[in-house]
Amino acid sequence: MSDLLCMDYINSLPQPLIAKLFGGSEWPIYDIDVGSGLLRIDVCGLLEVKHIGDVRSFCDDCGVEHDSETFYVDGEQHE
Repeated sequence: MSDLLCMDYINSLPQPLIAKLFGGSEWPIYDIDVGSGLLRIDVCGLLEVKHIGDVRSFCDDCGVEHDSETFYVDGEQHE
């Protein structure tokens, strides 16, 4: 089974990452499983499981926003 998400690209981004979900909420990322696309977000101290498809974009520690489509192995070209 191959990875769904590109670990090298994700790890190259300044951490921590903030998930900007569809609907407008924003939460810090606790961890991401590149094989399944599942991630855990820290919602007021409790971990909640989400899928990469639930995330509109990610904001890195430098304030740069990254479309969630760029996280996929077969997504847009990585910088």
